[in-house]
Amino acid sequence: MYMTRCIFDAFKVDSLQPPYDTGIARIYYPAQYGDTFEERNTGAVPVDGAMAPCPVLILFHGINIDPAGYRWLAESLATSGIVTVTYQLVAEEMPGYVAATPGIDLKALTPDEFGKRPSALALPAIFAMLERLNNKGLLAGKLDLQRLAFGGHSAGGTLALLNARPSWFPALRAVFAYGAHTGASTLLGWPEETLLPVSADLPVLLIGGDKDGCIAHSAHRYGSDNASATARIEQTFDSAVPENNGNNTLLLLNGANHFSICAPADDTCGRSFIDFPADSDQGRKAAGRAIVLFLQCHLRGDTETQADYQELTGIAHQSILKLMHK
Repeated sequence: MYMTRCIFDAFKVDSLQPPYDTGIARIYYPAQYGDTFEERNTGAVPVDGAMAPCPVLILFHGINIDPAGYRWLAESLATSGIVTVTYQLVAEEMPGYVAATPGIDLKALTPDEFGKRPSALALPAIFAMLERLNNKGLLAGKLDLQRLAFGGHSAGGTLALLNARPSWFPALRAVFAYGAHTGASTLLGWPEETLLPVSADLPVLLIGGDKDGCIAHSAHRYGSDNASATARIEQTFDSAVPENNGNNTLLLLNGANHFSICAPADDTCGRSFIDFPADSDQGRKAAGRAIVLFLQCHLRGDTETQADYQELTGIAHQSILKLMHK
């Protein structure tokens, strides 16, 4: 019997100080339940051999957002044979504010340091963890670490976009972001309205919703009074995402807000109180369908989905506000 399962693991980020140097990860994978005594006794269900070795998505969550909200997406991707890693660190990301974080090196995002090194602090430790898991244990030999993707939501989406450089991570094949852009904070020393560039060497999927109150209410961080929910995402696609033979895509969704990507939404953390109400869960379903097609196409090389992805077949037309390729 096919099912999605996950294992838990941990990693230590050497550049961080205790007690905030340990990350907890969940690795979701496609499993084939055989109803054996060992499976029933331990709960350890083997990887579906027909899907292996599986490419891997590393998913960056937003600031103070519980990555459990992306489990639905990880389960959807597992049916396509894509392993998803979610993880969480806790740190004092801003002075005086301890929060859940994907691990951001703010110094690497300043004008003097941008582009010289990755700004995702956890990545070296996550890669080491994946290598270890691929050498021993339930996932041994089942991960294709030469086919990787980054994805993310909110600040995690920005982190994914800015670190998706094959020159840094040669195994990368694609990157996507939901509710994210590459606007540079003026607090880091950038001029107003600066957009940081996205690599020209990877397919990019940029998704947003027209009810994104978090983006609309955060315009001041970038020296702007433009309270549009989608303008900065559109500007990122127009100016910071390069041409790529139609492989780069902007998808804006009707009725979707900043937290439509999370299910269930968790109103006890994050800034959901400044978000606009979503019309329904159709935005999440449309985003999920697009992400699955995108990664099937670029991670698994599934030629049957390439035409589907270009047209985003299967997404209800009423969910699409704007769709562009470049």
